Amino acid sequence: MKTLVIEASPKRDGNSITITKSLLKGLRDGGETEINEFFLNDMNIKPCQGCWKCTEAHEPGCVINDDMRKIYPELAAADLVVLATPIYWWHIASQMKTFLDRMEGFLNGNGPNNLSGKGLILVVTHLFEDPDGVELAIRMFRSIAGWAGMSLSVIRYSSVNGHVSDSKEKLEEAYRIGRSYVGWKAPELSVKCMVSNCKGRFSSIDSLARHLAAAAGPNHRVWRSEHSFPDKGMADDELWTQIGRMIRDENMVPSP
Repeated sequence: MKTLVIEASPKRDGNSITITKSLLKGLRDGGETEINEFFLNDMNIKPCQGCWKCTEAHEPGCVINDDMRKIYPELAAADLVVLATPIYWWHIASQMKTFLDRMEGFLNGNGPNNLSGKGLILVVTHLFEDPDGVELAIRMFRSIAGWAGMSLSVIRYSSVNGHVSDSKEKLEEAYRIGRSYVGWKAPELSVKCMVSNCKGRFSSIDSLARHLAAAAGPNHRVWRSEHSFPDKGMADDELWTQIGRMIRDENMVPSP
């Protein structure tokens, strides 16, 4: 298994990086060795310029010549992706947001299939349990993972009572999640999206259902309207569960 780790904190002893270390220890203790880590704060990654040159390409990439070019091939090869970020000022750290914006260039040529099937672990740390802070960030990643066809595991920690190094329970949770992914491989993409002009292929009906719930393009919105589904995205599990049930009941999955 190939694992890509993207860490946003500027603090090498910060809470998110400390949790990620325990997660990676679980992977390594289980025999995983192909683990590539990138610390965004130490890299030269420019913000997306909104030039849309990437949409003219037929393969993943970006016209900006910076350190994202080191990450794109590792992301393409990864089975498992770990994103670790603190919450600053109600949202993910700017280092992580800049990285995510540059993910636009990774979708060229094949849409969500460049991410579909990969596992995603989100490590998110914050001070207070603010429902308009960390919850918004987690919901954003639920939407991203749902649209892209990625599985999602979340490890979250509030440091209101101190650094996570003093929380044996949280570090053990991270370690267990790491061990649970030992030997994991991205599954085959055998389920095709039935929406017009969508290239998406997914690993299961549930994965397709999450995509259909999360996708914001006009054709996907029309599909939801035609089937009497609301535009509520991945706010909870209700919508995609209903979509998945309908797909199964009506045998709607097209042939690959």
